[in-house]
Amino acid sequence: MNQDAGFSEKDSRNSIRRFEDALHRLAEDVAEYYPKTVLLFGSLARWLAGIPGGTLPNDMDILFVGNTSPFNVQRKEYGVPMQVNRLPVEQTVAIARSLRYDSKVAALSKLYSKNLVKQHSIDVIAACLMLGPSYNDFGIQQIEVGGIIDRRDYSVHQVLLGDQWWGRLRAYARERRGPWKRFSDRIVSNEAFEA
Repeated sequence: MNQDAGFSEKDSRNSIRRFEDALHRLAEDVAEYYPKTVLLFGSLARWLAGIPGGTLPNDMDILFVGNTSPFNVQRKEYGVPMQVNRLPVEQTVAIARSLRYDSKVAALSKLYSKNLVKQHSIDVIAACLMLGPSYNDFGIQQIEVGGIIDRRDYSVHQVLLGDQWWGRLRAYARERRGPWKRFSDRIVSNEAFEA
């Protein structure tokens, strides 16, 4: 397990235990909103995966994919800082469809233009989660403040709910068909992802 230089091993274990307890309670609470999937990503996911070089997480980053907003979950106190990012199902599937069929230039333009307009990178992060560690090969780069490339792996995540649906969506997004095969897929009615 990682260890932050500023924390004792006991402090680290207690902190991670608080995060794990919060994750368990969150997974129970969020189920009533019938999400397609709920994912943990960011520093806590990397820490729990045992990726070396990480610092002790200071918050919990959640991606909720569903058509209802988990209002009560966002208001509830879980004992740890938490950021819940919500993507509607259709928007999430549109990201996967773009990764599958659009040229890389067109897909990247869509992702980064939304990033600029929304002032948030959740679409880019969702694409990283879908593609896995090969997101750099696709051309996606995480940029920190000051224009520096962020070398942390943004594809690391844990599925809290909806493992099967998320697995199907990831497989769909990762099977690059490109713009030319989109036409043939449309002819045989094989273009759509069944949400």
